[in-house]
Amino acid sequence: MNPNPDPEFSTEVGIVAFDAAGCITSFNHGAEKISGWPGELALSRPLDAIFRLPEEQISFQMLLPRPGRQKQIEVLHQNGEALTLLVTQVQLPSNEGDTVLVLSDQTEEQAEKKLQSYFLGNISHEFRTPLSALNASVELLLEDLGQLSQAEIAQLLNSIHFSVTGLQTLIDNLLESTSIEAGQFRIRRRKTNLHQVADEALHIMRPLLTRRQQTLTRYIPRQLPIVKVDSTRLVQVLVNLISNASKYSPIGETIELTLRVDGNSLHGMVADHGPGIPLETRTDIFRRYVRLGDKDEAQYGVGLGLSVVKAILEQHGGQISVADNPGGGSIFEFSLSLEEGEGELP
Repeated sequence: MNPNPDPEFSTEVGIVAFDAAGCITSFNHGAEKISGWPGELALSRPLDAIFRLPEEQISFQMLLPRPGRQKQIEVLHQNGEALTLLVTQVQLPSNEGDTVLVLSDQTEEQAEKKLQSYFLGNISHEFRTPLSALNASVELLLEDLGQLSQAEIAQLLNSIHFSVTGLQTLIDNLLESTSIEAGQFRIRRRKTNLHQVADEALHIMRPLLTRRQQTLTRYIPRQLPIVKVDSTRLVQVLVNLISNASKYSPIGETIELTLRVDGNSLHGMVADHGPGIPLETRTDIFRRYVRLGDKDEAQYGVGLGLSVVKAILEQHGGQISVADNPGGGSIFEFSLSLEEGEGELP
């Protein structure tokens, strides 16, 4: 028996062989990479000592699939982190002494599936809430228009505007996320007035800011050059960042928006006064389906906005990062190239 396949295959999967006593007899490079255990330490040790389970009441060997079958098993990496392995027991002739397992690390795939499952479960709520508010406001207008005061009508119209704005932002992010996943996301640079971009973003966000009694303070030089960017996508960047800042800042707080042009680069910043973002999660928040806040809080959305922001900026040859606001909260800083980059010029 030769439990080790060709080297190219070994780098992608783990191959482990063990004897009738449950001790490891072969441990390839792929198994080392997946488990975190060096081969020299794994050889001759019990299989269950190398592939430990989060629940110690049962052993790894007890969960193995039958020969020719495969099964997902959660184990612990050598450093203690949880892994999801797809384990296949190789069907061997009956006269072969050792048992051979093929291991594939499915941890990231499983995490993505869980995030997608959560996203699909949450998206219906995200649509239902503004649609219910829209329906209620329209019904009141239809049934009681003659009895409503001007102030009451204005309040209902503001509620409708707020709900439509929320739906528009959600749908925009869904469409952009779909095109990003399909590899069809592109930008179209046009001559753009940055003051008009900021004005449009504020117009879209005004219902949310008004409802939360918040003020957007703009630090934008009066004299700015006309630049070539995808103005629609840049508005979307500002809308998503201002929306996050609003949702995470206390009612009545001020949000700061800064834009400036430095040579061939546009630099921007949106600062809030919310709870801030832990250092260990600052990379993850720009992934799809990852939300900033508690998953039980409906206001925190479906986790698409920041991933769309990152994709738009990267298509412009730019980037985004997050840091602590010295006054409390977070600062999202971004930059993009004003040169042609990867975008399509009309």
